[in-house]
Amino acid sequence: MDRRIQTNPEIDRKLSRTRRESVTAFIIVIIGCCGGSLSPAAVFGLDVSNWQPKAKYSSLDIGSDTVVATAEQTTKEALIMLCVGHVCVDMINICSSYPEEDGKVGTTTKINRCHDQRWQRGGNAANNCTVLGLLGAKPSFLGTIAGSHEKTFLLDDFAKYNVDTKCVVVHEDCDCPASCVILSMETGSRTIIHSNKNLPELTVEDFCKVNLSAFRWVHFEGRNVSNVVGMIEVVRKHNENHRDVKPIIISVELEKAKPELSSLIPKADIIFVSKDYAQFQGYTDMAETIDKIHIETRPGSLVICPWGEKGASARMKEGKLVSSQAFPPEHVVDTLGAGDTFIAATIFALDLGHKPEDSILFGCRVAGAKVGVRGWEPLRHLFKGSDFLSSMEDSGSRRSVMNTT
Repeated sequence: MDRRIQTNPEIDRKLSRTRRESVTAFIIVIIGCCGGSLSPAAVFGLDVSNWQPKAKYSSLDIGSDTVVATAEQTTKEALIMLCVGHVCVDMINICSSYPEEDGKVGTTTKINRCHDQRWQRGGNAANNCTVLGLLGAKPSFLGTIAGSHEKTFLLDDFAKYNVDTKCVVVHEDCDCPASCVILSMETGSRTIIHSNKNLPELTVEDFCKVNLSAFRWVHFEGRNVSNVVGMIEVVRKHNENHRDVKPIIISVELEKAKPELSSLIPKADIIFVSKDYAQFQGYTDMAETIDKIHIETRPGSLVICPWGEKGASARMKEGKLVSSQAFPPEHVVDTLGAGDTFIAATIFALDLGHKPEDSILFGCRVAGAKVGVRGWEPLRHLFKGSDFLSSMEDSGSRRSVMNTT
C-alpha cells in the first residue's frame, strides 16, 4: 500500500500563523490509512536537522544539583545517547483480522488474508535507537547479539537508521531471539509471541567495558534487572568521578508486569512507567501511578506515565502533575513499537532542554504518527523539514530539565 507523504501549503500557512500564538494551537493532522496527504510541519513542527536554541544558557535540574550548560554545549553534546537492552528479529504478519484458532491465513484466502509478511528489527531499546536516529540524535545500542546468520540483518538495519553498534556483545554459537507478530488491520492490535532460546543477557562486566564519557544519556530497558541495577551503579560512580563535566542522565523503562522491576525505581533519574506495569501494581490512572511511584524515587527525579488513548502525564518529585492528550490517527495501522516511540521522542525533547509538559506532548504526537503508518520508514519523511522544537522555543517553553548526581 503506497503511503506517500505530501506537503499541503494551506496547512503550512495556517500552522505558521497559529504557531506564533501557542504550541498547543497546532493543527491536528490525521494520517489516513489509504494514502492521505499531510504536512510534516503540521504534525510536529519539528526541525531536528538545523535546530539551534535561542537561549544563551540551558539549566539542567533533574537530580539534587544544578548544572548550567551553554547553548553550544547543548547542541553539540546533548544528543549522544546509549540505549541498553534487547534486540531481536520480528517476523511480522499483517492480516485482515486476528486469525481464529486452527484457521489458515494465506495471500488468497477470502475470510482472512495475509496482506504482507516481513522481517523487522525489534526489541524495546533497539526501537528506541531507531526513533532517536530518525529524529537526528546520535544513538548507540548496547546489548547482546547472536553470531547467527541474522546478525548481518540486524547490524545492517541499525546502520540504516544511524545507530552506532560498536558496543554490542556478540555471542557465537547462539540462536537469535525472535518474535512472531500478528498485526490485525481490522483493529490495529498487535500480538507478539517471543522466544529467546539461549542468547545470554548483557552483564555488568560487559557494561564496564563501555567508555561512558562518550555519552550524555543512558537509557535502560526494564529487563535483566539484577544486572541493570549494577550497571546503573557504574554510571553513578562515573558521575561521581567526573564532577567537572555534566553528569550522565539515567532513565529506565518499567513496562512488563514483573514485580522485580520495582528495584529500578530508586535508581534512575527518569522513570517511564507503562500502563501495563501500573495496572499490575493495582494503580487505576496516571496520577495515582505517578504518586505511588514517586514514594520510592530519588530527590529531583521525574516520573512519566503514558496511558494509550488517554495520553501521558508526568511529574517531578517536588512538582505538579502535567499532562498531554493523545493524538491518534484516523485509522490505526501499526501499533508495534508505539510505546518505544513515545519514550524515544520524549527523551529527545527532554535532552534538548524542554519542560516535561512539552516533552510528553512531543512524545504523544510522534507516537500518534507512528501508529498511523506501517513500520519506521514513513517517519523518516515525516520528520524531514518540520520545526516543532524551534516553535517550542518561540513559545518560551525551553528550559533545561536535566541533571543527576
